[in-house]
Amino acid sequence: MTQTIEISLVDVLNKLDSKMDKLDAKIDSKFDLLDAKIDKLDQKIENLETKVNNIIIDVEKLKTENEQIIKRLDGVDKRFDSVDKRFDEVNSRLNTLTIGFLSIVGVLVTGLLTFIGKFISFPTP
Repeated sequence: MTQTIEISLVDVLNKLDSKMDKLDAKIDSKFDLLDAKIDKLDQKIENLETKVNNIIIDVEKLKTENEQIIKRLDGVDKRFDSVDKRFDEVNSRLNTLTIGFLSIVGVLVTGLLTFIGKFISFPTP
């Protein structure tokens, strides 16, 4: 019960060619998908590069603004130092005046108390 099947070489080659064409079509479609994904990745990378460049520019702007602010604050610190010196001078003058005034008041009070003490202790007859 064996049957003999005759297959011609042309039929085998035709089938192989059709299968190769199908494989080529599948491979081409896969490569097309890969190319599309690679293009999307390239676009994303370019977008990231532009964003990073923008961030770098913004950081540089912030650095320059920070330096300007520091210079302004240094100027303000110098002004406050001069104002502090003036307050110290005024404070020392005020302390001197206060001590002088209190000394005069002390002498006057001592004199008045002495006079009152003598008046009370030694009344005039």
